[in-house]
Amino acid sequence: MEIAAFLGTQAFGNFIMYHLCAASVARAFPGSRFTAVYRDDRPYKNLITLMNPYVARTLKVSENPAKVIPLDWFDGDSDEALDKPDIFLTPSMLDMARCPPPAPGLRMPPEMVEPLSRALEGRGVGRDRWFVCVHMREPNYRFRDGLDQERNVDPKSYVQMIENIVKKQGGQVVRLGDPSMTPLPEMDGLIDLSRDEGSFPEQAFAASRARYFIGSETGPTQLASALKTPTAVTNTCFKIGVWNDGDVVLVKKFVTPKGGAIPPAELLEMGALTMHTMHPAGLKLVDNTPEELIAVANHMYEMTLDCEGWREGPALGAQESSHGPPHGQSITLPLEWRHAHDIANLTLWE
Repeated sequence: MEIAAFLGTQAFGNFIMYHLCAASVARAFPGSRFTAVYRDDRPYKNLITLMNPYVARTLKVSENPAKVIPLDWFDGDSDEALDKPDIFLTPSMLDMARCPPPAPGLRMPPEMVEPLSRALEGRGVGRDRWFVCVHMREPNYRFRDGLDQERNVDPKSYVQMIENIVKKQGGQVVRLGDPSMTPLPEMDGLIDLSRDEGSFPEQAFAASRARYFIGSETGPTQLASALKTPTAVTNTCFKIGVWNDGDVVLVKKFVTPKGGAIPPAELLEMGALTMHTMHPAGLKLVDNTPEELIAVANHMYEMTLDCEGWREGPALGAQESSHGPPHGQSITLPLEWRHAHDIANLTLWE
């Protein structure tokens, strides 16, 4: 079975979710050959693709966004030819809400584990200690500058939570991101990888080895969930962006014109956390408080008491696709849309 998927997106989180949704189709056909088709127009795409154990072949196409799905991909004569796929998945088919649960996972390529372990240790992350990864979305990332402003947060509101993790929980904290982000106060136990433009491999590896991850509504949070690291998404207002049992969702407060707040469970039922267009009009969004963030971090600490050091990466072999779908599960195309309740047993923080 030849399967090809055009991962036609530039956004970090969407690229990860497209990969997982396409992998779920490959998983349903043991022994299938999955070709990932994408534009090599972002620095993270090649590594993310290497981290998908279902990918057998890659096809990198023109960075020109006007080139969508040229017919010569299918004629066998082009350098960008596909091998007569039995299934071709387009971007519109790869919504994460259509990914049959449980979602497949990403993993670091085995040959990269030891070099990245040494690199992370060289940054000051002790191999004999556990650590937490954090990421807070801000407005100045060069690829998303000025977009989706409601998803941004004030990173200073997370400082008390970070201090709590270091001083009371006893862990280290590794901050992910890029150099455009606001510097955090220096403190023992905080390693800020966002200062280094070229540290994405180390950041991805750190997300895979963290005891738990706390982020805002942003791509690194989806990366952590894809790596099966226990994840809490905070200050979310558009999409939940996590999909594993036990993952935590802390929503921004949706305040009505009369001053009341819509309960998170009601927001979820009405679709306000799954589609941009479903937001009720006239609402004010209020960020999570430092106290709420600390409470979520304490919950994540308690639920991961079995992790006393670096987390082991997901036990995914290079030929995971030969294992087939979860027991008793079949797949039908087009993929069925699922509500968040049907994707995973999430903890919706009240």
